[in-house]
Amino acid sequence: MWRSVFSYSITLTLFLALLAGCATPLSPTYMTSSKERVLDGPVLALAGEGDLVVAVNHDGLFIKNGDGPWVNMEVPGIRKWSSVTCLAVDKGVIYLGSDGEGLNIFSEGTWEVKVSRYGGLPDDGVLSLAVDGSEDGLPGSTLWVGTREGIAAYREGKWVVYKPDGDWLVAMTGKSGSGVGKVYVGPGFKLGRKGEDSDRFHPPVSAISVGPDRVVFGNRNSGLAVLSESAVVTLKFGEEQKFTHLTIDANVIWAGTDAGLLWGGLKGYAEGKPWPIYWPYLGWSGTLFGSRDTRDFEYRWKYVGYNTASVVGLEKSGFDLWVAHRSKGGVKQNFSQSKHDITEDSYIDPITDIRRFVNIDEYIVQKQTAQYESYGLKTDIGGEPNALYVAPDSRKVWIGTTKGLWELEQ
Repeated sequence: MWRSVFSYSITLTLFLALLAGCATPLSPTYMTSSKERVLDGPVLALAGEGDLVVAVNHDGLFIKNGDGPWVNMEVPGIRKWSSVTCLAVDKGVIYLGSDGEGLNIFSEGTWEVKVSRYGGLPDDGVLSLAVDGSEDGLPGSTLWVGTREGIAAYREGKWVVYKPDGDWLVAMTGKSGSGVGKVYVGPGFKLGRKGEDSDRFHPPVSAISVGPDRVVFGNRNSGLAVLSESAVVTLKFGEEQKFTHLTIDANVIWAGTDAGLLWGGLKGYAEGKPWPIYWPYLGWSGTLFGSRDTRDFEYRWKYVGYNTASVVGLEKSGFDLWVAHRSKGGVKQNFSQSKHDITEDSYIDPITDIRRFVNIDEYIVQKQTAQYESYGLKTDIGGEPNALYVAPDSRKVWIGTTKGLWELEQ
């Protein structure tokens, strides 16, 4: 009798825990400004700055400024629009990257084309872009360009090329790579030797983000590189994945991968842990250059939620996190289980969805399931997501899909 009651109690507890982990989506607070798409799709790239929104589809580059109409802008340097991979906008300047046709820059009414043949880029396969402002990242202002073979940086009117077979990560900080002072090396880290950074992080550089006092690069080989003014850290993850998008808070790195969303919380500063809290932290190995103190780079890495679909859009806006997931078929392993315990129930179906996680940091602090709003057919958005742009005031959101571009308003 007591055994059956005890078994029932355990079963009920597990059921309630599972139920708590499967959050019911909140009612959407954003609605489409029109049931019709504002541009035809597929949308290949999307970016913005304030009320200026820039999008690329197979018909070209389109610009919308404030309440004005969408305007098709000619780009002389692009022959195949299908090659466009990324966009960035800073102080009205538009940066357009393509895989095979280099970087196109629109400034003061004219286009400039940068290709490797004439210097300035490691190669013509541009995969990622980010602009490092004067108050973020490394000192000064820098345009970062990630390519198939390396990284280019535009600083103080000059282009500098970095490749693993020459100057690499440490050279970007202007340091020698040798650390000074007391030694504090946390678990999982080792001190790197001069020149070893070329062996610890490899192109292609598929994601870049700039945050307070650091720049982060991601590749397709389970690696991240974190640069500050005085140090460089490379991280190699044991779980195979490709980094697609990055965004940085003061104490957290959010990373979109081809297997879901990662949270990297800085030890001692980022409180709590994402749901499912019973999933383990990810294993990684780190190498530190330019310093002997790893404490500023000791992130705890963990998957967020159950969705294992690839992240194709990632935007942090205030307290909220927007994530666009796109399933590419197949199923993924349940990360809570070891490889020795895999059964038919060990896999999770990836879900195509666009989610706004409301006040996500607070839920992580409390170790609770993050609540989210789901955007898709319920909000008249057609197609599968490709890209996101959230206006700084969060009043408007643009979602690019395989069928077009939709504008959401709160």
